[in-house]
Amino acid sequence: MRKYKQEPYTVPPWIYNAIQVLRPVERLTVSEWAAKYRVLPDGNAIPGPWSNSVTPYLVEIMDAFSDDMVEEIVFVKPTQVGGTSAMENMLGSLIAQDPAPTMVVYPSDDLAERTTESKLEPMVKSCKVLADKGRKNDSKKLALKISDMTVYLTGANSPADLASTNIRYLFLDEVDKFPGASKKEADPVSLARERTKTFFNRKIFMASTPTLKTGHIWKAKEAAEAEKHYFVPCPHCGQYIELKFGCLKWPSKDDVPENTDRAEMAVYVCQACGAVITDQDKGKMLRAGRWQAVKQRTKNPKSVAFWLNTLYSPFTRFSDIAREFMRSKDDPELLHNFTNSWL
Repeated sequence: MRKYKQEPYTVPPWIYNAIQVLRPVERLTVSEWAAKYRVLPDGNAIPGPWSNSVTPYLVEIMDAFSDDMVEEIVFVKPTQVGGTSAMENMLGSLIAQDPAPTMVVYPSDDLAERTTESKLEPMVKSCKVLADKGRKNDSKKLALKISDMTVYLTGANSPADLASTNIRYLFLDEVDKFPGASKKEADPVSLARERTKTFFNRKIFMASTPTLKTGHIWKAKEAAEAEKHYFVPCPHCGQYIELKFGCLKWPSKDDVPENTDRAEMAVYVCQACGAVITDQDKGKMLRAGRWQAVKQRTKNPKSVAFWLNTLYSPFTRFSDIAREFMRSKDDPELLHNFTNSWL
């Protein structure tokens, strides 16, 4: 029996394009999107493809941005925990999946310009799904044009810019460094919030290290309908504990005179079982950690506050925290900064 060779069938371009248009849009949570597409450019602590396992406590914070029930996310944070990267992942995810007018507010115009050049533009360039949407020729210093949207960047010191356009997504970075209200204008946070009123599905992300209880971030935390803290399992007893500075221990000055040596011997003592926890235990504990509500006013909160301290940072050792405390404890201003920026 004679066999005929079957020629390969090529789909005409117009049919292929029509199929692509009809395909359902990929919907990923922010953490899933970051794991699949985000590439951290050089200059980051760990450049290369994003890994949720490095800072696992950021996953729920990022995914709150993907939760239709949540309207506002508040992140009360220390330094060196990846909060800025989490915000960038939220921004990248919405550009790729659900574009709409967006504003990012920094403490000043100068900082907005520097951040655009050093972080946001490199983020877009290093991520192909974002780079394909970029319109660099149409962009300005503080207005990034994307194929389906514009990202406005401004400083909290420019009231006119804060009140100039309607937006669906609002990011407020380091809000406790924003200037206060004037006799003519409301405070910058209130002005920026006003821009989101026309969108029923708005999203607001606010992050900062705190300064005073009267500051923006602490007031937002207190006003949130839910407040969550991160709990991790002790590697010895398995009890889920919240890492607290009071449980960080090091030798007394009588036993070890030099502060540097004392700091290097710092360990964490589990408040549940009294066992010693070292930096080597931290990575596994963080990956098994979970956010727990310490306050919740409604069953389905629209505003959620996340609170974290530097003990959770994978980039900071227990000895670093002990050393900074020893350096700061006798100076009121340094101690104030240590309390806010580390604890």
